[in-house]
Amino acid sequence: MQFEWNQIPFGPFVMRLTLPNYIVDRLYIDGKEQLKNFSYALAGHFNNQFIYNPDTTAWFYNEIGPIMKEFRNQHCKFLGFENLNVEYSGINLWVNFMKSGDFNPIHTHSGDLSFVIFLDVPKELQEEQSKYIGTSAPPGSLAFSYAIQARPSWSNTGAIHIPKTGDMLIFPAMLQHWVFPFKSDVTRVSVSGNLEIDNREKLPNDYF
Repeated sequence: MQFEWNQIPFGPFVMRLTLPNYIVDRLYIDGKEQLKNFSYALAGHFNNQFIYNPDTTAWFYNEIGPIMKEFRNQHCKFLGFENLNVEYSGINLWVNFMKSGDFNPIHTHSGDLSFVIFLDVPKELQEEQSKYIGTSAPPGSLAFSYAIQARPSWSNTGAIHIPKTGDMLIFPAMLQHWVFPFKSDVTRVSVSGNLEIDNREKLPNDYF
């Protein structure tokens, strides 16, 4: 029997990569100097969330230009889109200092794309995660969901990421996600931000 077939791509595309150390280091150093609290605009159940200054924000979005270009290439391949020119700009950038008992409930972001970067995942938290024996996500994990969680695993509609220092994940801003609390007496440092499409009027309807 001879036949032709292809795969129907659907669901969200999430890119996971490791950022260069020089970006992680500067975000960490600059993040510790930020004083403008951004918690009023965020879903997190903790207060240590600070917006970056304009200089650091502009520098960061310039540095990740090649990353966003590659994201676009792979996103189009995954969904079978024609790779038209899409221009992004950063809306905001903030740093999160998450401590024992803090958590982020399920939420979405503004804009078109969002990301999270893990600047410091302490070894104590990694040890706590390795000892977890339940059926849900380990403490301090980042969870994505675009529908009700399902079993068996081949039909699952969510994903769990156990972070390590330097990880960056890029995902659609409307993709539901949340962060599980942890018990270790440490501070986990992460950065988040949102981007929007600048040239939407030049793209077909519902292209993105």
